[in-house]
Order: sequence, then C-alpha cells, then structure tokens
Amino acid sequence: MRAQTGCKTRVGIVGGGKGGLEMLRVFSVSQDVQVAFIVDRDLGSVAMIEGKKLGISLSTDLPGALKSCPVDFVIEATGVEAVAEVIREHLPERAELLSSKASLLFFNVLAENRRRSSQDAFEEISSMSTEIAQRTRKVKEAVTGITKVATNLEMLAINASIEAARAGERGRGFAVVAEAVKGTAREAKLLLGDIESVNENNSHMSQRLDKLLQKMR
Repeated sequence: MRAQTGCKTRVGIVGGGKGGLEMLRVFSVSQDVQVAFIVDRDLGSVAMIEGKKLGISLSTDLPGALKSCPVDFVIEATGVEAVAEVIREHLPERAELLSSKASLLFFNVLAENRRRSSQDAFEEISSMSTEIAQRTRKVKEAVTGITKVATNLEMLAINASIEAARAGERGRGFAVVAEAVKGTAREAKLLLGDIESVNENNSHMSQRLDKLLQKMR
C-alpha cells in the first residue's frame, strides 16, 4: 500500500551531494512523484540547498526522518554502505530501499527516455516544418499562376466589352458574356487574397517551428 498524497508516490532521498541532487531534479518535475524529505548531515550540501528552495522537508536525522515521514521508496544516494545499513535498520515496513547503484541506473534510464523523447519530438517538428514550407511554396506558385489567369480574364473581358460596344445592338449578348467573365475575374482575385492570407499564416507557423527547433538543439 502506498504512502500517498493524492495519487503521488512518495520518495525520500538520503544524500545531499550530486547524486541526491540529480534524483531531486528528476523527481521534482514529476507529476506522479513527491519528494517527502532529503537527509544529509550537511545542511549546506547542494541537494539540501535546492530542496529548501522547493519547500521539501530537510533533516540531518536519518532514523527520525524515516520514522516521521512515510514514504514508498527511500533512495540511498551516498553510495556509503554504512548509510545503507542504517536505512535498512529503520526502514518502514511498507517502504522499499533503492541503492545508489539502482538509483543511478534508474536516473540513466529516465535520462535516456527523455533524450529519445526529445529527439523524437525534434524530428517530428522538423518534418512538420519542412512539409509546411514545401506546401507554402507550392501554394505560392499556384497563386502566381492563378493571378496571371485572372488578370488575362479581366483583360479579355475589357477587350470583349469594347468590341461589344462597337458592335452595338448585335454585340449585346457578347457584352453580357464579357461582364460575366469580368465578374469571374474579380471573384478569382478576391479568392486569391484569402489564399495568400492563409499561406502567409502557414509561413509564419513554419518560422515559429524553426525557432522552436533552434531552442531544442
């Protein structure tokens, strides 16, 4: 049965040196783990200082901490067998001891998982950025082509209107068609404006992704 706060697993860290600090950094950002205490004879050790900043209970009394702070796991981060022996002697019945070697292995596994996750995220974002950039270029090329077609239609409609005016009554039907073509050209240009706006947003998104990738390197 867990010594839970909500649904969090509680751990105690024994050792305020670099090993304890690394364990503290790993667990302090976890949503599923709560560091219940840190024990070290030196209140000025790096993990103890960091623990104080985080509001974690600190103690120089190992047996007292084990007795007063229920935990699920006790991490022995000193690597000193005598310290591990004291922990085993006072370890609460429902708690488990992780040696410094097991703690280090655990940390390395977590670090590797984080590295892989970061690499996977980096590759995914990079792929998305490249795809957006490629599509943006293709849309821009298409917009350029459609703009030329719309312009040509507009010019054709203007010429047709002139010819219809010259033809007088006989050119009335032709004038109607010319006006319809002119309207289509105007609608095409309005639509192109919308497409260019969307494409511009895609371009900005690609730039933001590139900046994010730079931060992840």
